Amino acid sequence: MRSDVAGGRPLLTIAVPTYNRAANLRLLLETLTPQVAALPEVELLISDNASVDNTRQVVEEKIAEGLRCEYIRNASNIEADPNFLQCYQKARGRYVWIFGDDDVLLPGSVQFIVNLLRRAEYEILYVQPFGFVHDLNERGQHNSSPHVIAYESAKSFLHGVGLRGDLVMLSAVIVNKDRIEAAPHPDFAEGRNTNLLQMGWTFTAMRHFRRGLIVERGLYAVCEHSPRRQFDIVRVFGPNWANAARLFLTPETTLIDAALNDQLYSWWVTNWYGARRNPDHTRIVDPVGQMRRAYGDRWRFWVLTWPLLAWPMPLAGAWLAVLRGIRHLDRALERMRHRSTAVSG
Repeated sequence: MRSDVAGGRPLLTIAVPTYNRAANLRLLLETLTPQVAALPEVELLISDNASVDNTRQVVEEKIAEGLRCEYIRNASNIEADPNFLQCYQKARGRYVWIFGDDDVLLPGSVQFIVNLLRRAEYEILYVQPFGFVHDLNERGQHNSSPHVIAYESAKSFLHGVGLRGDLVMLSAVIVNKDRIEAAPHPDFAEGRNTNLLQMGWTFTAMRHFRRGLIVERGLYAVCEHSPRRQFDIVRVFGPNWANAARLFLTPETTLIDAALNDQLYSWWVTNWYGARRNPDHTRIVDPVGQMRRAYGDRWRFWVLTWPLLAWPMPLAGAWLAVLRGIRHLDRALERMRHRSTAVSG
């Protein structure tokens, strides 16, 4: 179903894969409807993975109220990774922003991004989120003009992202589809069943990196009431990440090293301790063994990650506090280094 999609090639496609999150999707569409209406160069695509709740009704109501979008409803549930791939393939925009159905773009956010994309060409943008529980701006973090930093080095960009979040977050990454499709790369479908299929085009953009942007916190919010993860997070964010980096970044060995090292310094330091404290919220299988097999040849694994995996919780928590202090100092130094490359939206 297509609803009044603007003619011509869009500058940006916002593609929303969704499944059984009608209430979350409604909130997202309420903030997106006026923003998309004001920007004819933006295409909105919704890919419904055969939801059995009232997702279809929510979308049709919003279209009747004036939402301009393309609505695709799969005949059956094709699983998350293929749905992400469908979003990427169906997107007509020069840039593609695959956006989670339980995240929310605040007013003015799309205009800010479009202004950046109009001014120069980038391979990739990272948009840092902030969290909410009940109200979108309950912590006062909405900022319609956040700090933006330009990078001309893929390794520096990776490190900058790692200090603010991680590339695996779906809604945080905007890629230049034209640049990606013009470059040789493995079939993105090879990422199926990894829960990281989107890393195919993300890493391809990094391999052919010339220029990228980090947009700091302020434009969109992530709901922190996340559903239980049904997959093994150790396998996904450990071995699967390493395999995706090697597959899509080859032959750039220095970039592969940077991607693996920053994963140990970013995702595992930021997320693992909380997951270990709440094992009922996810699946955890042999963390020490899986990570040792995938990263055991790296000193950063033994220094940064292994203590968080193997030490008793009190000692792991103390080591985490040390690492957070190091990261805080690293962030301050990184911002000082890149202060002269800040740009305005």
